[in-house]
Amino acid sequence: MKEIWYEPLVHALRHHIEAEHMNEEYALEELKSFMEHIAYSKFEDEEIISIGCPWSIHCKCNWKYERQVILKLVKQ
Repeated sequence: MKEIWYEPLVHALRHHIEAEHMNEEYALEELKSFMEHIAYSKFEDEEIISIGCPWSIHCKCNWKYERQVILKLVKQ
């Protein structure tokens, strides 16, 4: 089964939240919000998407994850 292109981003954020921020109020809701945002946002071919810790302002967490989006459209 193929994965959705943004699943590695969601997986990285989920792992970070579960490892470092499960004590934060609405931790899993933050992940759901990110999934909705990434699913409905528009990105350009070869764009680098960078995500950081949602609580970085409060906890001085410098976690960051980047992924390049390469769109390969197939004519059918």
